[in-house]
Amino acid sequence: MDLLRHLRFFVAVAEARHFGQAAVSLGMSQPPLSQGIQRLERELGVRLFDRDARGVRITAAGSALLPRAESMLEEAAELRAHAGRWTEPDEIRIGFAADLESQVPALVARLRHAGFTVAPTVDGSVPLADCVRDGQLDLAVLRHPIVVDGTRPREVRTLATRLEAPRGYGFDDWARIDLPVVVPPRRHHPAAHDQLVDSLRRAGHSGAVIEEADPVARAAYVAAGRAVRLSVGDAVGGSGASVIPLRVRVVLPVPADRRPHVDLERCAVALEAGL
Repeated sequence: MDLLRHLRFFVAVAEARHFGQAAVSLGMSQPPLSQGIQRLERELGVRLFDRDARGVRITAAGSALLPRAESMLEEAAELRAHAGRWTEPDEIRIGFAADLESQVPALVARLRHAGFTVAPTVDGSVPLADCVRDGQLDLAVLRHPIVVDGTRPREVRTLATRLEAPRGYGFDDWARIDLPVVVPPRRHHPAAHDQLVDSLRRAGHSGAVIEEADPVARAAYVAAGRAVRLSVGDAVGGSGASVIPLRVRVVLPVPADRRPHVDLERCAVALEAGL
């Protein structure tokens, strides 16, 4: 369990005395906040709040925990501030969803030309979202849909894709494609993965996929004639086979978790201009 994150939930509810208002202040919806408080209570073995029709009241155990929790969060914030000075002031830690593949170098180059020093990370959308929440990344480009509670998401953007198939492999539409589609692992972004499989089936494909984390290995599957894959970019030759777009969105930390010396808004705008 991420203790600091759950203590932040606790302090927000203790200050607001209302789960809905606390959820708004944290930039998340109420159900995961309530679940987080329950998990913290189980972890500590005490009840922190009494809930009834009149509202939320902090218990004696909660009152005893509150000053300690506030102190721990203040110390953590101070540590982050000091840690930010140990790196280059303008270095931005950015996560890129593995689905973007060939787009990542161009996006990093765009940011560099805009004056940013970038420390890139390529991974699945789920772990990247967790890193944004935990302060390990300054922002990330994630596959949509994905749970974005605890972050500040920007608008969803739709990217065209093209189909990459083995040399000499002919097709007119998805119904005629008898090879599986090689994709990143489902654990990287379960909801988006399931939507892709549903879209393939609606388009006439069997929905068969090969899950492979390494982008070089995904390209090798295509070269070996064992699979096709979708890559970001316009379809080649006017083919109707690539009809499944990729939806992404940039997410930022909530204001309380941002490093003050990093211009995240300008960075997000520059990223979106390259998508």
